[in-house]
Amino acid sequence: MTVQELFQKKWIFPPLDINLQTKISNALRISPLLSQLLINRGLTDIQSAEIFLQSKLSLLSDPMLLPDIKKSSERIIDALSKGEKITVYGDYDVDGISATALMVQCLETLSGLYWNHESTIDYYIPDRLEEGYGLSVEAIEKLSEMGTKVIITVDCGVNSFDEAKVARRKGIDLIITDHHEPGDKSPDSGKNADAVNPVSCGCDDAFGLINPKLITSNYPFRELAGVGVAFMLAWALGQMASTRTDHSTVRPDDMNGHKKERQSETPNKKVAIEFRDFLMDAIGLTALGTIADVVPLKQENRILAKYGLSSLENSSNPGIKALKEIAGLKDKTIHSNHVGFNLGPRINAAGRVGNAKKGVELLTAKCENEAKELAEYLESENKRRQKIQSEILISARKMILNDVDVNSEMAIIISDDGWHQGVVGVVASRLASEFYRPVIIIAIDGEMGHGSARSVPDFNLYNALVKCQEYFSDRKLLISFGGHAQAAGLRILKKDISVFREIFNAVSAEQMQGEWLSPTLNIDMEVRLSSISNSLFKEMQCLFPHGEGNQVPVFATRNVKAVGQIRRFGVNGKHLGFYVRQGDVSFKTVGFGLGDKIDVLKQNNGNCSIAYVLRHPYRKETNRLYNNNNMMNGENIELELKDISP
Repeated sequence: MTVQELFQKKWIFPPLDINLQTKISNALRISPLLSQLLINRGLTDIQSAEIFLQSKLSLLSDPMLLPDIKKSSERIIDALSKGEKITVYGDYDVDGISATALMVQCLETLSGLYWNHESTIDYYIPDRLEEGYGLSVEAIEKLSEMGTKVIITVDCGVNSFDEAKVARRKGIDLIITDHHEPGDKSPDSGKNADAVNPVSCGCDDAFGLINPKLITSNYPFRELAGVGVAFMLAWALGQMASTRTDHSTVRPDDMNGHKKERQSETPNKKVAIEFRDFLMDAIGLTALGTIADVVPLKQENRILAKYGLSSLENSSNPGIKALKEIAGLKDKTIHSNHVGFNLGPRINAAGRVGNAKKGVELLTAKCENEAKELAEYLESENKRRQKIQSEILISARKMILNDVDVNSEMAIIISDDGWHQGVVGVVASRLASEFYRPVIIIAIDGEMGHGSARSVPDFNLYNALVKCQEYFSDRKLLISFGGHAQAAGLRILKKDISVFREIFNAVSAEQMQGEWLSPTLNIDMEVRLSSISNSLFKEMQCLFPHGEGNQVPVFATRNVKAVGQIRRFGVNGKHLGFYVRQGDVSFKTVGFGLGDKIDVLKQNNGNCSIAYVLRHPYRKETNRLYNNNNMMNGENIELELKDISP
């Protein structure tokens, strides 16, 4: 039995509300089908649907609503005006690297625009293998010795209790920008752990804590990525700086020119014209980290991603240009899937198996030759990452099939001394999809295990880890952990892995109650093939960009027949291709990774039901998902299969 045969997907259809569908359709002058797609994405009133379709920059909230951002901005502006050394402290994934590059460029832009000091701006990315995630006492002490007066974290720090105390003791003003969940307890976990304020990060010791997820936050959107929080701080800094000068100011959402306005005495979303140009470039970095970090592409994240993808496509940044070229995206329309599968992995590779600082160097490069060399380095590291990842995936899959009872265990936890901890997260993600269970892959180094965990929909991984940690009252099962509902990282002693496996499975069984062990496929609508047209396909472009929380629409059509030659193609016949007909309408279909489904078609004489997304025939020269020229020329729409059912 193959892994693919272990599970049969259950198709889930949303309820249809014809009255609401008609109401939204008439109000916004869109098709009933598009109206239903919006309803499926939680947009159940005219106003929210209209805002979703418009996604204007002017709809971004005022960054000054974030906690501590005003006083933090004032401190940073003071440091820039005095020439004090500021260090941006980032993370080694795409979100952290893009946020680091954004904040460094922001500070350099402000310094040159207003004070013209010799650069006193630096950055620090911890080594994944040697230092691990987030702030460390050793790094803060090192930065103190090098003269740093202000540390700005990006994408990390919300739970850095001890490190905040050390920074204060060293006379460093620590400004934390993060988007991770605040911890409930101090990492000391002693008797007084419950007394720690969960939203302060013990941060009477930090100068400022900027995080939309704090209960003290007035910011209306909680789901910003780390780079999204960094972008908001950059915007706030631009506002603050503009009140101290006589520069003309402009709103960042003025996309069609430099509409000059005189500054006001209080920040009100206006920045200097020159800084506005920086923000419109920086929104490309924001999209890069936001999409790569798989945060929900709704509300403000959708706005940032939408304009950011356009910024990436037209960027003059030497690093972005070099990265696109080596990824085969030069002069191509950039979609969110390009970030997830082409750009992001190359930046991530540096942090996984090489030197993460190279990613920041690329994104902040000012010289094309330097950018090209750095892009080539990332390309080679990505190929090395792919090789290591492939070897671990084969080893881990074999271990699961031989040693894990996937029919009874609710979660998969495996470990090995030979695995590279930099890539186990990607492997865990692949295996969670294959076996449809939470998967934790632990790379052992001596007596220490470094684990990456990935989950399945409806199972909150972070909450499960919290419950495991609470299992013992006298000791900590996990040395440390952190993350989100769907992805997390942890450290654990090798000797505790077997106990952890037992406890996590018990917690998983309690949470899942067996009902989430069957993979599902969410279908947007059931349609007949005759309802699919180029005009419908073109209308669906307004749903761009797709991503977490706004997936590419999936349609289902029952009672169709595979006609003509049914063929397998690709390595080992991994993929499937054929034509499908319903009545007098037919479409070409392609099913990537569905080669084994050919038996379903043969057993039923070609009769089947299909789930699919719409796409145009792939054109290497355009590399575009929706291509207006193809539609105008009347080329056929293809159906990209997601599943086939008898």
